Amino acid sequence: MNAGILLLWGVWDALYQRCTRLRYVEKGKNIFRIVLLRYRGETLVTSDRQTICSGDLIVKLHIHNYFFANMCRGVKDETRLVLLLRRHIVQSLPELARCLYAMPEAKEVKGIVGTTMLHKGAEPLGFTVSDVPMNLFFRYKRWYLRLMLRLIHPDGKERLQKWDHTMPLKRVYMSKEELFRRYLPAEESGEPIR
Repeated sequence: MNAGILLLWGVWDALYQRCTRLRYVEKGKNIFRIVLLRYRGETLVTSDRQTICSGDLIVKLHIHNYFFANMCRGVKDETRLVLLLRRHIVQSLPELARCLYAMPEAKEVKGIVGTTMLHKGAEPLGFTVSDVPMNLFFRYKRWYLRLMLRLIHPDGKERLQKWDHTMPLKRVYMSKEELFRRYLPAEESGEPIR
């Protein structure tokens, strides 16, 4: 990636961080940033049969793209890039579980929800994957994520040209209970939060 583009992106990312309610799970180590909010959308049924309904409190997941782009500097191989992303997601999930467990609102939170084009391999990690409605917001989000992919991927421009123009944007989600079961060590959790 061009060093000038990365520098400008860093400035934009710092401004974006200050203007939103996004917070770091573990700055400089964890690939996720999160925000606590009320879910708006169709009812979601998780892999462990929990439901997330409109109005429920959720932790909204955001992959910290600028952090990941910095980690990927110099990586040219697509397979290595995918494995690097997966490894950082797997390494970040236990700290995300600890972060959610420690929140004062933890008892009220129903689950974690994110929107991504990078959804392959999410289900073995405990996520459920579903389509998103292609309204104006999700059309904008797809455009933004395609731009991020173009910047991060070593062959981003060519890759986007090969893929179908309606590149799939998906919702990935997991119940709080499943997150704790998979990623929060039993000795840390004590009694499960319901």
